Amino acid sequence: MKHKTNSDSEEILYRRLISKLNTSNNKIIMKTMILCLFLSISFAFVSEKTGWLEVDWKFIFIPALLVLQIIIISTALKNRYKKH
Repeated sequence: MKHKTNSDSEEILYRRLISKLNTSNNKIIMKTMILCLFLSISFAFVSEKTGWLEVDWKFIFIPALLVLQIIIISTALKNRYKKH
């Protein structure tokens, strides 16, 4: 019985975390990151297959990280100078 109570509390914490992450703003950010990763991987794959450009696959995630930083900074600035 004790294990079931512990499992229920873990499930409640899990649901709270999901509800905090599942906002419309976070969905937009996640879609943007996935799109950026898809474009980066597609460009690297095509350029590798055609021989146009040699790609180091470790650097594929840099554009997605840059987009994430731009989104975070712009959101922070927007919230900082928001008129109440």
